[in-house]
Amino acid sequence: MKIRKILFMAFTLVCFLGILTSFIVDMAINREITWAMYPILSAAFAWAFISPLAVKKYGLVLSSGVFTILVLPYLYFLSRITPVSGWFIPLGLPLGVIGIVALWIHIPLYRIKKLSIWNKLAVTIFLLGTVGSGFVNYFIDIYLGDDPFRWSRYFNVIICTVCAAAIAVYGFMLSKSKKAE
Repeated sequence: MKIRKILFMAFTLVCFLGILTSFIVDMAINREITWAMYPILSAAFAWAFISPLAVKKYGLVLSSGVFTILVLPYLYFLSRITPVSGWFIPLGLPLGVIGIVALWIHIPLYRIKKLSIWNKLAVTIFLLGTVGSGFVNYFIDIYLGDDPFRWSRYFNVIICTVCAAAIAVYGFMLSKSKKAE
């Protein structure tokens, strides 16, 4: 059996067992579904999002499509069952859209054969760590009523930018040393 099928079956089993265990424990303790909705919903979302990767040829694109279609309904449903109400529009919606955009930026990036894995990693860290987390933190701070422009945000941007640059330089030096051999 191919490793891809084995991993898919193992992942399916783990998700199913997580759902079943949450359901059984919640029913045994509370005699109704209370907190188990969170892991059940999350495991189902994870399974739907990850499972297309079992398809060899178009798995990444299929998985990205499933994420794009399901992430906002997933966040909306979570917002409906959590005790804190009213967070979907100001928080869940923008964060979901940021996640979708970040995901679709990375698909063509990882298809570029000429870029080394180090350059791809550097771009990913820069886009997600610097740009993406900046937007995420901004929306979270606005939702919580905090100052979105405090110094810790700049510290995060500087650290992620330095890490991305260091990885890019390392990848460049590694490629130069391989060419010299």
